[in-house]
Amino acid sequence: MSVFVSLIVASVLSALIGLERESIGKAAGLRTHLLVGVGAALATQLSQQVAGYGNLNAADPGRIAAQVVSGIGFIGAGVILQSRGSIRGLTSAATLWVAAMIGMAAGMEAYAQAAFVTFIALISLRGLHHLDAFFQRQPQSHHLEVVWSGDSANVDHVLEALSAQGFSEHSLEGAFVKEHGSGCRIKLRARKAEVPRIVFELGRSPKIKEVRTV
Repeated sequence: MSVFVSLIVASVLSALIGLERESIGKAAGLRTHLLVGVGAALATQLSQQVAGYGNLNAADPGRIAAQVVSGIGFIGAGVILQSRGSIRGLTSAATLWVAAMIGMAAGMEAYAQAAFVTFIALISLRGLHHLDAFFQRQPQSHHLEVVWSGDSANVDHVLEALSAQGFSEHSLEGAFVKEHGSGCRIKLRARKAEVPRIVFELGRSPKIKEVRTV
C-alpha cells in the first residue's frame, strides 16, 4: 500500500509545481510535471525492488534511479528555446528537474523532504518573482552597437543623442570600420525596459544605419 501512497504524493507535489508553470502560460505545465514526478517515483521504487528490497548482495539499488538524474536532462533541453541571442525556458527546465527529484524522494518515502522542496520551489517561483521584478527596474549595464554612414564625427552625434534622452552614464567601449560605414560600441546604464526606446530613438536619425543590443 505504501508504494501507491508514494506515487500519489509524487503526483500531487510535482503537479503543484506544474500548475504554477501552467498559470503563466509555459509549455511544460501541469501534465508534464506530474508525469515527470510520478515517473521518477516509479523508477525509484523499481530500482529498490530490483535490488531485492534493500538486499545489497542482490543488485545495485540505485542503478535505475541514477538514470533519472541524467535522463531528465533530455526533457529539460526540450523546453529551452534560443532565439536571436535570447534564451527562454531555463526555469521550466529547472522545475522539471526538481519535479523529478521530488518524485524520487517520494519514491523513497522521504515525504518531509519532498514536501519541503516543493514549498521552496513554489516560494522561489512566486514569492521571489516580485524581488526579481524589483531588480529588473534598477539601472543595469547594457551594450549597444551603432553603425552609421559617413565619418567618425557621428560618434559625437550618438553620444549627444544619449545625453539628450537623459542617459548621462554612458561610455565609448570601442570603434570599428566596415565596408559600408563606421560604428562604435557603447556601454550605458539604464533600466531594461528603457533599452528598446533608446534603440528606436537612435535609429530615427538619418545618419544612423543600424542600432542593436549586444
